[in-house]
Amino acid sequence: MWQSVKAFFFLICLALAVAAGALWYRHTHHHVYTPPPPRPEVTITIIPGWDLRQVADYFVSLGFASTTADVYRVTGQPALQSSAATYSISSSTSADLGFKLPQHISLEGYLAPETYRVYASSSIQMIVEKLLEQRASELGNLSVTSSDLSVNNLLTLASIVEKEAKTEVDRKLVADILLRRLKAGMPLELDSTVSYAVDRTGTVYTTAKDRAVDSPWNTYKYAGLPPGPICNPSVASIEAVLHPTPNAYWYFLSGMDGEMHYAKTLAEHNLNVVRYLK
Repeated sequence: MWQSVKAFFFLICLALAVAAGALWYRHTHHHVYTPPPPRPEVTITIIPGWDLRQVADYFVSLGFASTTADVYRVTGQPALQSSAATYSISSSTSADLGFKLPQHISLEGYLAPETYRVYASSSIQMIVEKLLEQRASELGNLSVTSSDLSVNNLLTLASIVEKEAKTEVDRKLVADILLRRLKAGMPLELDSTVSYAVDRTGTVYTTAKDRAVDSPWNTYKYAGLPPGPICNPSVASIEAVLHPTPNAYWYFLSGMDGEMHYAKTLAEHNLNVVRYLK
């Protein structure tokens, strides 16, 4: 009997010792999860109307790239037309956007101007893809599939409107003029496209030498739209192309007085040139 009681107490003590040991082990070996420190972020802002050259300079200034050539390896070279895509964005990324990226030019026009938060360690490719996704979202919200224009032509026209007009009223008037000139087969003859071709900044006006340059973006030399956009246009300029204001004008110019001047005939336009540009 006594032996049975001793055995019973021994088993109880053993169980308590095992339980105590287990509790001690859990206490001394319990791993407390420590979340990793937050990854540093920075704010970047792409200004409406910036072209790829300005975007590339901006990324270099922020330290995301060492040279503009590093940026162009991802975005393609501005004002350059080639036999194949000049950028490094994958075809799967393009498919996810819901529209086809241009195949023979850069991503000019496809990088949505906006303010973004990105990781400080982000690569240029990661940032460019973020800008492309934002552009895809904008185009989706605008229901551009109902337009007769391809995405590339829409963005090209919008980029010209962005450079040529500054107010909502003027953007919609200019968009209508451009669309009608294209439909009528009239040359566009726009300084903004020439400025893009020769990398002229700081002024909207070009020289005779500029206008003689052999570039597919020179709308004085080549009819129709240039191969692609001349800047990264705002949503407002895209909307202006989608919803232009019908008017009877065929010509326009931005005068030295800062105002837009319209004309119905070439003779009236030439008078405006004399009045407001000389």
